[in-house]
Amino acid sequence: MSPSLPAKAKAAARRWLPWVATVALFAWLLHRVPLAEVRAAMQQGPYLLLAAYVLLEYAVTLPADTFATRQALALVGIRRDFRELFVARGATYLLGLLSYFASLGGIGFWVAKGGVRASRATGAVLLMMVSNGLAVLLIAACALLADLPPDRRDLFLLLVVGAFAGTAAYLGILTARWPWLTRRAFLAPLFEAGVAGHLKAVAARVPHMLLLAMLHWGAFRVWGIGVPFFQGIVLTEAVLLITALPVTPSGLGTTQVLQVLFFSAWAHGATPEERAADVLAFSLAHWALSLAWQAALGAGFLAWLRRLDSTEPAEAEAGG
Repeated sequence: MSPSLPAKAKAAARRWLPWVATVALFAWLLHRVPLAEVRAAMQQGPYLLLAAYVLLEYAVTLPADTFATRQALALVGIRRDFRELFVARGATYLLGLLSYFASLGGIGFWVAKGGVRASRATGAVLLMMVSNGLAVLLIAACALLADLPPDRRDLFLLLVVGAFAGTAAYLGILTARWPWLTRRAFLAPLFEAGVAGHLKAVAARVPHMLLLAMLHWGAFRVWGIGVPFFQGIVLTEAVLLITALPVTPSGLGTTQVLQVLFFSAWAHGATPEERAADVLAFSLAHWALSLAWQAALGAGFLAWLRRLDSTEPAEAEAGG
């Protein structure tokens, strides 16, 4: 047997398993939701209005995302101009078509390309990942205060307790500062930031995550699904927390399952199947429009970033 076969098998598994998971999730959905009901719901959607609204979502959240990213970078000694980082963050939205973590990795690549050591850039990305997750978790935990069905409340309690247990363990490791961890260059920025730095990064990220949830609540309203404001915010944060994990490509399948489970109670329809179909139709439409705008905006910002990069050397030579 060729020694390269195991490596090829692992690469194939990494490539195809997310799609297998997506197919499995949609098979489960369509077992619960009749396809005819989904088609009927999709024929009634306000697509033009929703497309304009999704563009508004990006226009509002990108500055907040840039601010939180800039604060996290500054906490580990990486300082960038807001305008420059705004363009770079927009460009990394192309990588976000793969996963949210991939887009954050794009920021790490960009700062490393700008002269920051690769290990420090990696540590900065890890800080952003952790602080983003904690910001979403804090808001999602408020679901325990919402008027949810008992089975949903039990699910959230399990999720929140497990996540906070993991958070406590992580913060304990930061405080312990075990030498065999602190000596690793890519982890050094996390220990330098410490617990206080992590809390500052989380505080900077919370407005961005709140905006995401509020705008997503508004998207439900645009479609005509009357989700209550508070329930909509905290449930959306839970969806964001879970779908950020690279289980399926761009959250396809995971997002739809969670939204059908969480939001069907407020949808249109005389039967549970019709209400689930309404949410699934919205979820697919919103996902597809988000992907289209993300690709278009990411490509536009990437071209803008390349122009900035090409003019900087010329300006430096002129100044010299």
